[in-house]
Amino acid sequence: MDVKAIASTQSALSMHTANTAQQRPIIDQDPAKEEFANLDQRTKDDIIKQNVQKLNEKMQMLHTALKVEIDKDTGIQVVKIVDEETKEVIRQLPPETMLKIAKYIDEITGLLFEKKA
Repeated sequence: MDVKAIASTQSALSMHTANTAQQRPIIDQDPAKEEFANLDQRTKDDIIKQNVQKLNEKMQMLHTALKVEIDKDTGIQVVKIVDEETKEVIRQLPPETMLKIAKYIDEITGLLFEKKA
């Protein structure tokens, strides 16, 4: 085993990591993100619906659909990718387990902070 080869590989990796860290753009200063944040809620909803519609048109080739819903119990926005033929949920964000945890936390918080008359 050549120790010098390992050391040179490690130094090359650390130099590459340092270079890529300097080249990353600052995402927080994205003007489109700031512009979107300044819009009213109705305009934001319209933009989101248009983007979902465009994605659905592209996803039809894969026989899938994108659905955006609000969870009834938690009020959390849920994005699902659904197989159009079987109506099976392929992927969901956040996952169902996370929604159950959020609901449980809401219930516990309600019990802890319930006011007595």
